[in-house]
Amino acid sequence: MRVKTFLSRLRRGLRCAIATSLIAVSATATAQNPSAELRTAAAVRSLTVEEAQQQRRVRLRGVVTFFEETLYSRFIQDETAGVYLFDSALPLHLLPGQLVEVVGTTSPGEYAPIVVPKEINVIGEAPLPAAKPVTYEQLASGKEDSQFVEITGIVRWANYDEALQHYLIEIATGGGRLSVYARQLPVTRSEELLDSTVRVRGVCSTKFNRQGQLFAIRLMVPRPEDLVVEQAAPQEAFDIIERPIGSLLQFAPQETYGHRVKVAGTIISYEPGKSMFLQDAEQGLEVQTKGKDPLMVGDRVEVLGFVSQGEYTPVLQDAVWRKVSSGMPPEPARVTSDEALNGKHDCRLIQISAKLLDRALHGSEQYLILQNQGFIFHAYLKQTQGQTAFAGLENGSRVSLVGVCRIEPGEWSPGENWRAKSFRIQLRSESDIVLLQAPTWWTLNKVLWIAGALGFVMLAAFGWVAVLKRQVAERTHALEVQSQERQRAERQREIEQERARVAHDLHDDLGAGLTEVTMLSSLVKSSTTSAEEKNKYLDELAQTARGMVTSLDEIVWAVNPRNDTIASLASYFGSYAQRLLELASIACGLDVAEDLPDHPLDPKFRQEIFLSFKEALTNVVHHAQATQVWVRISVQNDHIVVVVADNGHGLESRKREAGEDGIANMKERLKSLGGVCDIKSEGQTGTTVRFEAPLPRKLL
Repeated sequence: MRVKTFLSRLRRGLRCAIATSLIAVSATATAQNPSAELRTAAAVRSLTVEEAQQQRRVRLRGVVTFFEETLYSRFIQDETAGVYLFDSALPLHLLPGQLVEVVGTTSPGEYAPIVVPKEINVIGEAPLPAAKPVTYEQLASGKEDSQFVEITGIVRWANYDEALQHYLIEIATGGGRLSVYARQLPVTRSEELLDSTVRVRGVCSTKFNRQGQLFAIRLMVPRPEDLVVEQAAPQEAFDIIERPIGSLLQFAPQETYGHRVKVAGTIISYEPGKSMFLQDAEQGLEVQTKGKDPLMVGDRVEVLGFVSQGEYTPVLQDAVWRKVSSGMPPEPARVTSDEALNGKHDCRLIQISAKLLDRALHGSEQYLILQNQGFIFHAYLKQTQGQTAFAGLENGSRVSLVGVCRIEPGEWSPGENWRAKSFRIQLRSESDIVLLQAPTWWTLNKVLWIAGALGFVMLAAFGWVAVLKRQVAERTHALEVQSQERQRAERQREIEQERARVAHDLHDDLGAGLTEVTMLSSLVKSSTTSAEEKNKYLDELAQTARGMVTSLDEIVWAVNPRNDTIASLASYFGSYAQRLLELASIACGLDVAEDLPDHPLDPKFRQEIFLSFKEALTNVVHHAQATQVWVRISVQNDHIVVVVADNGHGLESRKREAGEDGIANMKERLKSLGGVCDIKSEGQTGTTVRFEAPLPRKLL
């Protein structure tokens, strides 16, 4: 029997190796021929980002493994691999097990290469592929994204999500944790699934950040039979043997790790939906729970949860609890800083007296910086309703605090002499801090400050009496001189700024163009350049020269004092828009107000608003696919208003490419003028860009 099993596994291994080799050879050959139609999912997934961006033609035949629009999950798998289908708004809902033919193009996707369907045809039904057994480490590598896999784990949490209309199940396996989405459960109530060992078959769906980096894993379960309970949890969960808090994660060779344990204790701190702290006669424990039912400090509860390593003492995760009785919280242990640092009071209620050094606010938490026996530590309290709980405490006060002790272990070493790196006190309310002694008002610093202030006042008074008359005369003359010098300096500064700006524009706009002209001229003159290449370089040279002429015309227009009126700006904007849009075969409509005021505009204002206007038109030409553009210029409430509206497909329907900073640049330019850039875009009505800036009060 063992020999037959070995031979069977060997045959399957050889078949998989041969199939993998053939798939790899096919994918390599396809990738080397960009015009070839991709026929397998493995060929799509083997593309680089650059190759996938070329929108290669795809024709796949595979079985639907999962399809659910509410979860943004659309997967098919053929004999080579699984692949994700992008939402192409096709009016089609598929079911797992349907055999489909997909015609479309490739896309790099946000994590792995995907297929953008143009056509999906259902051609029959087929069994789902055999689920590949995987480990958590394999899933965490990201290589199993979009694949139909199988994994076993222990259920840590289960709940029905009304918005997604799926059960959300969290399982722990192989040192990691992942989420499972299923429409049906193999049990009657989701609570019965907790602590069960389950085998899950589903499509691996990766969660990734904006940089395309994996940070979480999901399994999408297509059928009820793909979620199987291998070892059910105890029917009466709270009937298991209760354990002392201090026994958690102690050496126990016969203990089974990974399943829930039961502890009991008195609540010393509780934050609904997040955590609670329990304490029994010997030790304290942090319990992480999503339960939000009301509890009071002093209540005695029984808790079921999964033991995990904490920062120093164990923590109980994904816990559920039931209240046993009400009562009073235990008396806090009176400790010094040295006793708190020895580690025996972690997660327990303690009381300590200290000197207040300072206060701080970090996010929603308020901090006290305290000192006891020369050691500095923190106490913190979550802020509520915008109030500052410690506002009445003065630095230098002596206070008594009651709270949960949390230590930061730092470097650990065995022996009684070890001490933690630091500790902090988690306060529960304002009543946990009591003022013992207010600071003495007459301190040495205050006496010295008052003496210094009185001496300064006396000296200032004598000096003021002695020199008042002379200062008045000298000050009057100095003000006149300073006023004249300031006017000259301001004018000179403005001139220098304008010169620097013009030089910068000439360098940026024309310097690069001249460099390109020089390089193209050298290539044309080179004896190694073919006639075809020379014609190409001459065309590029002519295009560069035209661009330089246009840039020079824009710079000259911006600095020419004859163009410093709103009417001149409107005229130039209109001619520029008509010239640019005519080259792009886009109709241009002008709507310029007839009552434009004769208000001067400085060169910087003209240039900044023109560059923004130019960027808006360039975006229309390059991205909008518009057939008509309206340019409107008016003055409203001493603000110039320029509107560029197109009938293109809008911004939402186009994915923003890396390096596209045009919108940010437009907003930054208008912001430098004290104005705003408002962009409204809808796929059906196009995009409207509105620039509004206050008219400058003076002419440079």
